[in-house]
Amino acid sequence: MKPIRLFFYVLLIFYHVILIAFALNLNDDVAQNMAESAGTILIITLVGFALFLVVFGMALFDRRRYQRKIDRLVAEKNEIKAQVYDMKRREDEIDQEIKSFESSLDEEKKSTDEPTDTDQKRLT
Repeated sequence: MKPIRLFFYVLLIFYHVILIAFALNLNDDVAQNMAESAGTILIITLVGFALFLVVFGMALFDRRRYQRKIDRLVAEKNEIKAQVYDMKRREDEIDQEIKSFESSLDEEKKSTDEPTDTDQKRLT
């Protein structure tokens, strides 16, 4: 968590703690004074709302930044998967070529071995 974001979280927590403490220790004189000056309540509410919006905006900004980073990594992963798939397919093609070449060598060897075998049989 970035230090500025942490600062706003702490500021928002202290703001709410102070308001809760104030509301729990509210006496009749203070309540009467607050009722007469509704502008003060409006300012306190707007300050709290502004702090909340700042914290929410920072969280949203961080989330979008990390989501872009995740999307970039997923695209890179998919690209690597495609390269591995292409390499595997090429390896299979080479294996097929080697097998066909080996089989042709085996057939050629068998065809050259047969006449010598028959020649030896005739001699004996």
